[in-house]
Amino acid sequence: MFNFAAVAILALFLAFIWIVASNQFPSDEFQSRKTEIEKKPSKCSLPKRILMWTTLWGEQSFGWEKIFYRQVSRQCEESHCELVYDHRLLDSADAVVFHPIDLHPDYVLPEYHPPNQIWIFFTLEAPAAVVEDQHVNMSHLGGLFNWTMTYRRDSDVVVPYGKVIPKTLPSNHTPKVRDYWAEKSKTKLAAWMVSHCGTLSRREWFVKELVKYIRVDVFGRCGFKKCGKNISFKTLGTFDQYKCNAEIETYMFYFAFENAICDDYVTEKFFVALQLNVVPVVFGGGNYEEIAPPDSFINALNFPSPKALAEYLKMVSENASIYNKYLEWKNYYDIELGHPFNPLICDLCSKLHNQSSLQPPVVTMSSAEAAGIMLTFKTRDHTGSYPDIESWFVKGSACRRWWAGPYDYRKHWNL
Repeated sequence: MFNFAAVAILALFLAFIWIVASNQFPSDEFQSRKTEIEKKPSKCSLPKRILMWTTLWGEQSFGWEKIFYRQVSRQCEESHCELVYDHRLLDSADAVVFHPIDLHPDYVLPEYHPPNQIWIFFTLEAPAAVVEDQHVNMSHLGGLFNWTMTYRRDSDVVVPYGKVIPKTLPSNHTPKVRDYWAEKSKTKLAAWMVSHCGTLSRREWFVKELVKYIRVDVFGRCGFKKCGKNISFKTLGTFDQYKCNAEIETYMFYFAFENAICDDYVTEKFFVALQLNVVPVVFGGGNYEEIAPPDSFINALNFPSPKALAEYLKMVSENASIYNKYLEWKNYYDIELGHPFNPLICDLCSKLHNQSSLQPPVVTMSSAEAAGIMLTFKTRDHTGSYPDIESWFVKGSACRRWWAGPYDYRKHWNL
């Protein structure tokens, strides 16, 4: 027998559910929420794929993942990128990275360049290190690369060896007063840790002149003092850094002398020294005034001679107020180390997710070019690539050497 009561009860129940749902989710609000959800990017979208085409100093994934540690460990604000190494994934890659020192003559380049794919010239070395490698020939690489990723500040993706971060301080902050000078051993004037004894910058010749006037304790392969192993990409984590740091801090000054004097080339030597309670003496081509805290270093190349620098260092070492002035900045800034400790590479992934970055640049001819004057080096052109990457990297770095004078140049220019 048909149960009308049961049907009626079911109908009333369904009507109740419909009324509740209608009040909870009005049609206009429901449609608005649906549209809002559709506009939001999906969390399940594919990551930007970065294909490492070459090895890095002969190493494949291990070497690259050291460089990209911040990204693979999700330390970057934008880490939705993946590193791949299989050349068969070329067509699906958003970017392809090449390390020029690993581009030996027998290294096969991709047969074609997929449209809208970014090819990246990557190096953290100065041109001297790249050009010195007899296997590297960049003359045939013109027009291949869309982006540069180096330490130079005019790179498309800048990878500094370290950076200075202003501290967040309260408005009523009172800086600490510390007498660093009183903590120093007055018999330890200057320290230098170095293992590359013959360099294009000729820093070793500068120190050879300097030691005629002051004592410099040289640690490492080029001196007689030892302190752990040399800091490098391959020895990272295998030496007692704290022991070396403690030794450095007993000195008044630490020499952060670069092996190449090239524009913007400022390595971890300088940023490590800034982290310690010691005054760095720099020797390089970087614009230190722009990247360092104010009054935080002494630039050896600002002095007319090693003798003049020696006299200034002796004067500072004997004057507590002048010496402490070089370390007052520590109340206001922190230092973050990059390569080789934890390379600052986050900008690459972020830039790949920025659509405006992927568009070819709007290039206008300068007045000099319009007049038929050849520029010193060529940058990226209207096609979105570098027509002469060797010109950009080598000439654009403006590398030079230190000479004691005309006689020194005439005698040693070809060494």
